[in-house]
Formats: sequence, C-alpha cells, structure tokens
Amino acid sequence: EAGTHLLGLINDVLDLSRVDAGRMDFHPETIRLDQLLAPVLASSDLDATAHELDLSVDTAPDVVLWVDARRVRQILLNLLSNACKFTKQGDIGLRVAAIEHEGRRLVEFSVTDSGIGMTSEQISRLFQEFSQADASTARQFGGTGLGLAITRRLCQMMGGDVTVTSELGKGSSFVVRLPVAASPAAGRVRARPAARR
Repeated sequence: EAGTHLLGLINDVLDLSRVDAGRMDFHPETIRLDQLLAPVLASSDLDATAHELDLSVDTAPDVVLWVDARRVRQILLNLLSNACKFTKQGDIGLRVAAIEHEGRRLVEFSVTDSGIGMTSEQISRLFQEFSQADASTARQFGGTGLGLAITRRLCQMMGGDVTVTSELGKGSSFVVRLPVAASPAAGRVRARPAARR
C-alpha cells in the first residue's frame, strides 16, 4: 500500500512537471464513448462497492470523440475516486451528455456525490497544487493534494475545463467539459496555471 501511494505521488509530480514545462504528450484517437468509459466504469464500480456506495451511470448514446482517451480516463478516474473517498454512505454518479456551448460541440462529464461537501473557502483552494480542503481533511482522508490540480491542467490542455459546486454536508458536483474533437495543438501549448483566489 505504501509503495502504491509513493508511485502515485511520483506519477502526479511528473505529470504536473510535464504540463508546466509544456511537454505533456497529447495522443488523440477516434473512440466511441462506451469504449472510453468501459475501463473507467469497471474500476469505479469496484471502488464504489469497496466503500459500500451505489454508483449510478447515465451516458449519452452513440457519441464518437477525437480525444486523448488515456488522459480523459485519468481525469474521470480521479474525480470518481475522490467521490468515493469523501462519501461515507449514500451514492455517487456519473452523467455524460453531448452539448453545444458558445458554438462548440462539447461532451460534458458530471461526477456527483452525497459526501462531506465543501465550503466556498475550501473550494477556492481546491485546484491549487499540494492543497486540500483543510488540515483535518488531509489527516482523515489522506492524499497528496495534486489530483485535482492535474485534472484541471489536463482539461485546459485539451481545450476544456472543470468546475465544481458543493454544499457542506450535502455533497459535491464536478463538471468537466471537453471538445468532442480536441485540438492536437492544445497538447503542445502550456496550460494556463490554476486560478488562485
């Protein structure tokens, strides 16, 4: 367990360094939504079962994407893993929809949970490197404080973003919006730093 934790930390630091240096590889491929989600759902279902949580899934049918599938899976697995970690009882959910926003065709991934939730102050620090909601959360739940920072950087690298809404004691909702056809040039452009409030 300690070895797995250390390996995860090393990989997170390497990913963050690559993004900051503008050297994160971007490998787009044509892939159906169900193919993209299959390994994510298999892993998340096991995680939810281990935490005695109900996982609900609502996906858009017949959507074909041109994205870096490995990176999109990394984003979703991180969000779903966090949802499981911060939910003691209840349920978590993944909803996927194809939408249009400001003339762009996007795919929207929503990850919700009925967990501990966050205050507005905690949300303001959420996407900063090595930052967690607060010291007590870090002690109770562990983690490195890098997962969400990397998630936002990866989303921005692919021309999208991630947002969050939450209410303390009632749960959280993370929404990732990505272009249906992400630009390969985006992978060679340094991502914008996470906003600091």
